[in-house]
Amino acid sequence: MRNATLAIGALLLLYAGAAAQEKTPAKELLKDYRGEVQLPDDLYDAYAAFVAAIETADQGAIERHCLPHSVAFTTGARPEGTREYGADINIPFLRSGFHKNILNLRQDSEDTYLIRTGSSYMRFVRTKAEGWKLYRYGDKPIE
Repeated sequence: MRNATLAIGALLLLYAGAAAQEKTPAKELLKDYRGEVQLPDDLYDAYAAFVAAIETADQGAIERHCLPHSVAFTTGARPEGTREYGADINIPFLRSGFHKNILNLRQDSEDTYLIRTGSSYMRFVRTKAEGWKLYRYGDKPIE
């Protein structure tokens, strides 16, 4: 009887662990990432919020995720031959060319990371007062 009780208890623990894993939300923006650098959870959350702002294409919403005066914004369409290249956050490009899924990561220091997507690169820094902030942005497709 004691062995049966222990076995049932072990099964319940396994079931509870499996159920907890199923409730853990998938990090959709990392589904294409195959590297070994681990992205801190709070940086993932900051990047996901940044992507949500990008999807609105609202400059003010995007700026809330950036260090002050760290990135330039442009609202005119880039020339057709070079529309995928630029060191600015180009609002027309965000609407039609930005890829949000993370393909590559690089940890430059304890508090700085480079996030690379199929279309863009973004450098984030952890600030004491406001958490992760974008401090450099550029569009350049992976070739």
